[in-house]
This record gives sequence, structure tokens and C-alpha cells, in this order.
Amino acid sequence: MNMDRLVQLNNQAGGRDKIARLIQYASRAMWDSLETANSSPALVDNFKTIEYILSTFRKLLRFGKCVDVFYGTLKTIHYPDLTIRVTLTLSKLSQSLFLFADHFLWLARTGLTAVDAKRWSSLANKYWLFSIIMNLCRDFYEILRVLDLHRSGCKGGISRCRLPTSINSPEDFKRLALQSFVLMQGHKDIVVDTVKNVCDFFIPLTALGYTKLTPRTIGLLGAVSSLAGLWALLEPKAKLTPA
Repeated sequence: MNMDRLVQLNNQAGGRDKIARLIQYASRAMWDSLETANSSPALVDNFKTIEYILSTFRKLLRFGKCVDVFYGTLKTIHYPDLTIRVTLTLSKLSQSLFLFADHFLWLARTGLTAVDAKRWSSLANKYWLFSIIMNLCRDFYEILRVLDLHRSGCKGGISRCRLPTSINSPEDFKRLALQSFVLMQGHKDIVVDTVKNVCDFFIPLTALGYTKLTPRTIGLLGAVSSLAGLWALLEPKAKLTPA
């Protein structure tokens, strides 16, 4: 990653948001780790403050973006592939509603108006969760398509091209690992998008109380997800399209 790409990334609103998100979730992992280790309360409070400030900053960066995301559905509803059309359109609609609810959370934090923050936070997380589920459905569909293309490309070819259906020896395991690595190298966009969505999945799930992950675990998942998002911005081949 060279300096020019970093400067270009920082000049993009999406890039600034993802950098801030990475530091925000890393700060959450840090303060929980320090708190568990009975470290200095002042240091723990510093990391909590950083997390809060960056969370609020990101909400401000996203203010009004719900309109842009909603407008983006006008393009996805005409996509020729039915599965991608449905999953992508529903994901964008949910994301738009998530951002709309998130705007009210920003207003609550600034004190500009009286808002039921707990109610809007719950709504925002529900919409975000549904958007991620749609993204994961699309990722699963893309993975199946890649495997189908791989199998059809191997028909009539040498047997070493095919993924082993069972592992009966170390050689089978090595061949499976090698073939899987080659497939992932050729489809970085699907791998990066799947990793990002799997990590994100547990964040609203925990916020809604369906899972009981620690702030440190949520922080690590958010940091990994943010790194995947940054990679997709910096490396065109790692960005799943249409998005």
C-alpha cells in the first residue's frame, strides 16, 4: 500500500469513514481488554472517549446519505440476474432505512432535539442486520456460481482440476487447500465481501441482544470488517460488483 493510495483514500468520504471505523472498533477492543486486565481507569476512559467521538463523527459523515443509498436502488432493480437484483435491492433499502434511523441517533447525541435514542438504536440495528443478511445471501449465491463454473470448467479435463469430494489422505487435504487457495485468489472480491459481512453480522446481533459477545470481540470483528472494507476501496479487484 503506497502513500499515494493512502492520500487518495483519505480524500474520499467513504475512505475517511472506514479509517474512522477501524480506529473506533479498535478502541472498543482496547478499552475492554484494559478494563479486563484492571488497567488504569483513566486510560480505559480515554479509549472509550475516542470510540464515542469517532462514532459521532461517522454519524455526521453519513448524514443525508440515506437518500443516496435509496436512489441507488433505482439502478439495482433493473439488474438482469434475479437473485442479485432481489438481494442487492433489499439490502440497499434496508441500509437506507438504517441510515435514516442513524440520523436520529446523531440528533440525540448532539442534543438538538428530544429523541428516544433506545428506540431508534433498536430500529437502526434491525435494518442493518437485515441488510447484512441480504448481503450474505448474495455472497452465498456468488460462491455457488464460482463453484459451478469451476466444476463445469473441469468436466472432461484432468482429474486433478476437480475439488476432492472426500479427504482420505494428506494428499487429498493438500489438494483441497491448494485448489481452494487458487479459487480465492481468482475471486478476491467475493472473499473480501464475505469476510466483511460475516464479521459485521454479529455486531447488530449483539446490540439487539441475540448474542452475548464481549466488547473486545465486537471490537475485533469491527476492525477486521473495516480492514476488509478498506482493502476493497484500495484494490479494485477486491471490490464485489455490482455494489
